[in-house]
Amino acid sequence: MAKVRCRAVIMDYAGEGENTYEFEAADNIFEQPADEIVEAFMRHIDSLKILTEPVRYELNGATRYADKKLVSAMGSLLLRDGARLPFVMMISPL
Repeated sequence: MAKVRCRAVIMDYAGEGENTYEFEAADNIFEQPADEIVEAFMRHIDSLKILTEPVRYELNGATRYADKKLVSAMGSLLLRDGARLPFVMMISPL
């Protein structure tokens, strides 16, 4: 299956400010529901082992803008110690 390069810009409360990540996804990713697009990005983050534990999150809302091939989302990263780190993100093709 063909792949498309994507960019995710995420802002989080953890004090790191704004971070930009690039990842590959199926070429039809922006035809999928918004929550599945966010899940594809979170699987990528988990594979990078940025956190010292598996990525767990709660998605409060996500919207796919099909005409712009853009997803906006907000939620919280859920840490093992019970901490919840709010985030907002935007995902689009490069």
